[in-house]
Amino acid sequence: MHDDNPMSVSICRAIFIYFDLMKFDPVTVTLKNNVHVLIREAGTNDAERLLDTVKAYVKDSAYLLTTHEEFDITVEKEREWIRSFLDHDNSLLLVAEYKGQIIGNIDLTGGRKNRIKHTSLIGISLLKEWQNIGLGTALFDCAIAWAKHKSPIELLWLQVVGPNSNAIALYAKMGFTESGRQKGYFRLSESRYEDNVTMSLALK
Repeated sequence: MHDDNPMSVSICRAIFIYFDLMKFDPVTVTLKNNVHVLIREAGTNDAERLLDTVKAYVKDSAYLLTTHEEFDITVEKEREWIRSFLDHDNSLLLVAEYKGQIIGNIDLTGGRKNRIKHTSLIGISLLKEWQNIGLGTALFDCAIAWAKHKSPIELLWLQVVGPNSNAIALYAKMGFTESGRQKGYFRLSESRYEDNVTMSLALK
């Protein structure tokens, strides 16, 4: 007797399609504080939780380009941003999750024009209480491994505010080297200007 439920069949097909589209296999990492954290690819259903986390980044960081007062991203805009990573083979958005909370993320935004499709701009943010315990390294390890082995990316690059020494030390540890510097690019206050440091990592 055949007793297929059409709704169940549709759900199963959706699940198969979802896993077929995944570019990154989830991994669990152990941090220096012996806490286990899941690192996985972000999906559009993460938009609301990721947005809450990004709001905390903006509030707590002195070096992000967008200020707390300027931040006006909606859940729908966040969902569209996540979808942009799913739609391109040279882009990836990973989130770190602990007990259902998104505590950090790393994103690789691949070039859209043919002459720069082999490059990807990398960005990373962590909640303040999850910094300096190995999460940044774990996210970079996952992102770089994916870029090397499962993407057409040949060059990763990033930008960082000059005095952000902790971030620069992490990037250097992951193999990035300084490739340029724009003097006075960031105006952090009326009288304080800081350099924009670009760093890159060749994968091939």
